Amino acid sequence: MHDDDRIAVAASRALVVGGGSIGMRHQTVLRGLELDVALVSRRPGVGDFTDEMKAISVHNPDYVVVATEAHDHPEALNRLAAAGYRGSVLVEKPVADRPIALQVDGFRRVGVGYNLRFHPAVDLLRQALAKETVLSAQIRVGQHLSDWRPGRDYRETVTAGPSGGALLELSHELDLLAWLTGPIEVERGWAIRTGSLDIELDDLAICVFRLTDGGLASVEMNLLDRWPTRRMTVSTDIATYEMDLLVGSLYRSGELVDCWSVDRNETFAAMHRAALSDGVGVCTVDEAISVVQQVAELRDGGRDD
Repeated sequence: MHDDDRIAVAASRALVVGGGSIGMRHQTVLRGLELDVALVSRRPGVGDFTDEMKAISVHNPDYVVVATEAHDHPEALNRLAAAGYRGSVLVEKPVADRPIALQVDGFRRVGVGYNLRFHPAVDLLRQALAKETVLSAQIRVGQHLSDWRPGRDYRETVTAGPSGGALLELSHELDLLAWLTGPIEVERGWAIRTGSLDIELDDLAICVFRLTDGGLASVEMNLLDRWPTRRMTVSTDIATYEMDLLVGSLYRSGELVDCWSVDRNETFAAMHRAALSDGVGVCTVDEAISVVQQVAELRDGGRDD
């Protein structure tokens, strides 16, 4: 076991609630951290348990990951509380499908699964931006929805339904922008359904934010790109940074700072290690609710004035 993996042994038993693709990923990562992991799923033959009450009673977890659909997250927290669970919880992002007050006071700690905070390029960029004044930022993220889950009809996924859409499903970028530059305010937003995908909500969004230092940021999020993109450009009073999270690179004013080959599960593992220790760096419920509020504002067009 690696030294940083030993942090995770503060918990010995974990429970994952939700047997979809993201729930199975969390299960794999937690087992890699040498935890005894059980799964709650209402899909026949998928999980170890079909409800939280029995899972809490029998498995007695130290740590719970909620990985059901976003609209179910608030009720899943209520079910855990009703089952008598009082330990630490990580809720998969987005924390909810709409702005809502969550009942979390009875748990030891509740975090939200914005794992890209734990990419080494993001960490290094955050350290640099903390010492500089951010003047502007541009973010673009996109991938055609049919390529997200190969072998599965995208029309049957959460992303295509009433709890999906580009803004919620790609809300990592909204969290990252605030994580890197400080609290952000919605200026304007345009979220549309182009008609090229058979989904209920937006597949393309263009957003403008006011930054903490007084500058502006623009963000494009789409489910349309035939070649995946996840890039961020930040200009400060000192330098211009280019970060590509698919390549794993960070440039400062045209010079390569570093390049990382990071498996997706590595950022999940780092996030879980943090959640299982002191929680530092893990997205808080308040921060995650702010993201959901921003999504609601952007779908409404942004500021009224």
